[in-house]
Amino acid sequence: MKTASEYRLEAREALRGSWGLAIGITVVFAIITGALSSTFAGLIILGGAFYVGISITFVNLFRRGTLQFSDLFSGFSAVEFTATIGVYVKTLLFTWLWSLLFVIPGIIKGFGYSMAPYILADHPGITGGEALALSTELMAGKKWNLFCLLLSFIGWDILSIFTLGILQLWITPWKYAATANFYESIKDQVYIPGEATSQTTEV
Repeated sequence: MKTASEYRLEAREALRGSWGLAIGITVVFAIITGALSSTFAGLIILGGAFYVGISITFVNLFRRGTLQFSDLFSGFSAVEFTATIGVYVKTLLFTWLWSLLFVIPGIIKGFGYSMAPYILADHPGITGGEALALSTELMAGKKWNLFCLLLSFIGWDILSIFTLGILQLWITPWKYAATANFYESIKDQVYIPGEATSQTTEV
């Protein structure tokens, strides 16, 4: 498996020439999800589709070498809409339930479920529950690697404080790209029932 620095470097290189669009997509995503969070029902119903959409957006950065703004909304068309709701609701519910045992188990469970939006995007015929189960299987033994990858941005996050958060405009899409790169490197390590191999084409 690659190191955190390798994932970050490859993500930064993939974003070269696309930073403006990446920032724009990330800002729109934040505005939409922020607005949805004002109404719990709206977040539950639509949140999952947008999280699948942001996953598709940055996975396709590596698969076709470019970003497309329209990918942000592909969670409503490229996959079964009810499955996006299932992934989102069950992730929130199960992570919360595990957090009741203390914070750490909830964090671990969250990392276990983190690849579900990507899996659902690659295999739109599966249910939300199946995507979560496959993510748990895929992340077995890899949760620490993803944690270290995200933790490796802490220096940039601290520096962002001194820019009144403005630097997050660059850091956040970089994190999305690095996480998508992480998924790309491990996606074929899980068996999808009914499929010979995981899809490797653009979603």
